[in-house]
Amino acid sequence: MRRTAFHIVLFLLVLLVTRQVSAQMMFDTLTLEQFEVIALQQDYASAVKKVRMDSMMMREMKTKDLSILLASYSPVAVRSYGNGSLATVSFRGTAASHIKVLWNGFSINSSMLGSVDFSLIPNSFFNRVELYYGGASLTGISGGLGGSVLLENNSEWTKKPSVDIEQLFGSFHSLTTTAGLTVGTEKFGSDTRIFYRSSKNDFPYYNNAVTPPDEMIQENASIMHGGFQQQFGFSINSHNKLTIITWNQWNDQDIPPLMTNVDKGGNQKETLKEFFSRNSVEWTWQKEQNKLVISGAGLYDNMNYRLQLSSVDDTSGTKTLIDSKNKTATYSVKAKYTREFKQGFMLDAGTDAVFERVNSNNYDNLKTRNTINGYGNLVKNFKKRLRLNLLMRFEMTDGKLLPVMPLFGINYRLLKNEKIYLRASISRNYHLPSLNDLYWSPGGNPDLKAEDGMEIEGGANFIKQLTAITIGADFTGYASRINNWIQWVPGDYQYWTPRNITKVFTRGFETSFHLQGQNGHFSYYAYAGYAFTRTTNEKDGNANQLIYIPVHSANAFLHAGFKGFYLGWNTHFTGKRNTSPDGEDAYLGTLPGYVLNDLSAGKTVKMKLICLDFRFRINNVFNEEYQAVLWRAMPGRNYEISIRFNLN
Repeated sequence: MRRTAFHIVLFLLVLLVTRQVSAQMMFDTLTLEQFEVIALQQDYASAVKKVRMDSMMMREMKTKDLSILLASYSPVAVRSYGNGSLATVSFRGTAASHIKVLWNGFSINSSMLGSVDFSLIPNSFFNRVELYYGGASLTGISGGLGGSVLLENNSEWTKKPSVDIEQLFGSFHSLTTTAGLTVGTEKFGSDTRIFYRSSKNDFPYYNNAVTPPDEMIQENASIMHGGFQQQFGFSINSHNKLTIITWNQWNDQDIPPLMTNVDKGGNQKETLKEFFSRNSVEWTWQKEQNKLVISGAGLYDNMNYRLQLSSVDDTSGTKTLIDSKNKTATYSVKAKYTREFKQGFMLDAGTDAVFERVNSNNYDNLKTRNTINGYGNLVKNFKKRLRLNLLMRFEMTDGKLLPVMPLFGINYRLLKNEKIYLRASISRNYHLPSLNDLYWSPGGNPDLKAEDGMEIEGGANFIKQLTAITIGADFTGYASRINNWIQWVPGDYQYWTPRNITKVFTRGFETSFHLQGQNGHFSYYAYAGYAFTRTTNEKDGNANQLIYIPVHSANAFLHAGFKGFYLGWNTHFTGKRNTSPDGEDAYLGTLPGYVLNDLSAGKTVKMKLICLDFRFRINNVFNEEYQAVLWRAMPGRNYEISIRFNLN
């Protein structure tokens, strides 16, 4: 039913656009876009590290989810359970719950888990994705000990409607459709985006967890994700603007059994069904050097996880072992004021209140949490070469005040005529336990303390613009100590419980290099990045790397274009990872590293008003056998073909 409704909406969308543009086909002319190269857009003059994904990257991965975008073009560690299945992200050796995700300024982290499933975030819904590393996350929210990800809808509309539709067909019965329609006038604008993704995920794999090892087909792994996002903008006058956004999504997926369980019988059936609705309204007033933004949001989530199992002899029927029903609601209001002063001063200050409500059959009763935040951020520029940044953040939860969370950073342009920048920062951050940590029944621990992190960071940036070539490089080193790290451990009553038992020391460095240029009709871009991440538990003297955090990871890609034809090659390396706190000393304590290579090629055809793009992609070119998570099968070589239609 949902699939039928989706295609009806898509048909009506195309019909509407066709009717609206038919009268303009004879009169309007289209200015062809210049070839866009891929680039990580970094704010070199910032005192903290923040990187924005380029629009070309977003378009390259438009039919994918956010986890694949980050795995391909950033040094963060992505822990994926398979195509369309749970995917979490780790910055700088921290846990998944230490990464905050902000949608137009509002946190979408789960109140129950504290983390975000990045596989459920379609790239086609966002114009802007920014990564804030370490203490830089304090500029937007507290609790991001590893960092934060910002998702924004910065839609700009004109009087001419714009439509963008892309259809992808892939191996393993995979189908992805994205569509967008933008229309507007001088006073009003509308941006509509829809997506649908389905796959049986019935790929072959080599199962080395059974005896004897055997070639198998993945079963019970189908997915169906679909949703829409609608944005309305109202220009009240030259100083006031109102924006309303709603994001609604349905996620149905089957969870395949572990490779170790496929021959154990019982007809295991594991499913996850979810619907969420995220809604926000924002009023912006801007005059000269002053800007005031007041906004509110309501986030709702309804999730049902079920595990069913038949008896081995199949005589007693199907039994439901787990039927977890969870409903969450989060309400937020916030205000933010920015002003640029003379003498190079800039002030950014704000406050917000968050009210969380969770109704779950895994809790004893309704659980709530109320949080009030406030911050002030002052930036001072000295003659365009030196920048100082001082931020203070305050937070009170359920009447309890956390210690002040400060950030101090400095950026210095080394040479007056060269873009070489040095930066350093120090910060302190606190991360509250999730509601599952506090109230899960059985096992929750209401006496948990907030995790306390202190980080120092230093780095250097370089960018050089020649006649037809741009060269850029970045190096960042960091070290962080996190006290009261929360970890679930076996308890005294045969179930697990969270405790503040770990003191973690994370340190490492990140480096990247890019080269881009153009010679006539030929354009090219090359990028290489590497991250060294060391994360250990210092409390018990164990020097083993924490589980699922690779010490070494790297990315590289090459993109070239000539007269509408283009070719891209992407390589992603993930080093070995511990799957047990005992590391290599434990049986099957590590997963080996792996290298994935992807190849894409295509042709862009531009006409007066229409742009068509034909793309062919090979994922995992060398058919690498690997596991991102222990005993979770991953696909080998697979193929995709897509067609994109753009009218502007």
